[in-house]
Amino acid sequence: MRKYDNGALLAGAADVWLAPDEKGLPVAQWPIALAVPFASDWRELTFEEAQRIMTEGSPFVAVMPWEVLKPSLRSLRVDGLHPSEPGYPLVETWSLHARPGFEALAQAFSPCLQTALAPEPALHLAAVGDVMLDRSLGEQLRAGDLAYPFAAVQPLLTAPDLTIGNLESGLGRGGRPEDKGYVFRAPPEAASALAQAGFDLLTLANNHAMDYGGEGLLEALQWLHAAGLATAGAGENAEAAHRPAMLEVQGLKLAFLAYVDVPVEVRGFDARRWQATAERPGVAWAEPARIQSDVQAASRQADAVIVLLHSGYEYVPQPSPPQQAAAQAALEAGAALVIGHHAHVLQPIEFHEEGLIVYGLGNFAFEDAGPPMSAILNVWLDADGVREIGFTPIWIEADGRPRPATPEEARAIHARLQEMAQESQP
Repeated sequence: MRKYDNGALLAGAADVWLAPDEKGLPVAQWPIALAVPFASDWRELTFEEAQRIMTEGSPFVAVMPWEVLKPSLRSLRVDGLHPSEPGYPLVETWSLHARPGFEALAQAFSPCLQTALAPEPALHLAAVGDVMLDRSLGEQLRAGDLAYPFAAVQPLLTAPDLTIGNLESGLGRGGRPEDKGYVFRAPPEAASALAQAGFDLLTLANNHAMDYGGEGLLEALQWLHAAGLATAGAGENAEAAHRPAMLEVQGLKLAFLAYVDVPVEVRGFDARRWQATAERPGVAWAEPARIQSDVQAASRQADAVIVLLHSGYEYVPQPSPPQQAAAQAALEAGAALVIGHHAHVLQPIEFHEEGLIVYGLGNFAFEDAGPPMSAILNVWLDADGVREIGFTPIWIEADGRPRPATPEEARAIHARLQEMAQESQP
């Protein structure tokens, strides 16, 4: 029997058979998604509305097992619940039936079928854009309030299986400031604050990780690793900067690679000078050929490779040519997902056969740098790659502190995300 056959297996003609009902021994239960195109503004249904679609059908909604959803589609919430959440009401149940005298055979066979027909687990990953814990948020941390920067959004960061972000600053006390337009350094307490908030991995491949030089970068890595946080995209030498961060959750092995490619600053500073070498600490630069070789190597160690890309032009919604070239190189080499930041604004989403590109998540915790509109990217992954994505709208307060968007703010953020998805829909 194929896993998603719609009919019973030899019902009535076999001694033991499967049927899509709840009358026999239950052996499988699959969440059923009511799916719409990602760019649709339709977001949720009541259970009664969902039942009507299940019974009567709809020209606007595809009904399918959630396990086979593709990222260009989005599942509608039913009574506020996503198919991944406990209590989601739309499920398809299969049970094992037996002719009289064959009940023991059915009982013996049931555990094997439960294993064979179990739904494919999906890992929930959350990603955010630029996190800068200097300025006002840094002052709160120095004063001892480690919860302050992320207090309003902590449940959204701790609920997923993995949460990742871009640390847009140095971190620590040492080093000397670089001669550039803006230098940021979060206090050492920021490492514990990030871990307590729910972060698991941070990329340091950006144009602020070495604001206090190589010494400052190495100190930041020490504080972050001591707090239990994984890092990607920077290290004591080129080998370390290009080494994937390997994380395994729910039996799924993920490799994270991170890169930076930003334009020369107006005042003349070129972040390319921070590129790590065999003898010097630094960041991984987003050279398409090197990205491809890194992704191919990581693919041999992981079920899925995720590339974090710090690139583009600041405050420009459209991705830059270097940004596009790096992202495309990652997908062509086998990456399942590319997540970008740096522009301080939300940027387009592209759906490809090879995988998915989210060009820019804007800011997440950042004072005085761009519009307050932001979002948490939610990704559900399985062994086949990205199954579904969604966004949680976020608003950034004047001091850089993120909070959940109000309904009115959320509508504006969703409208922008849908518009950018429509622009790039294949």
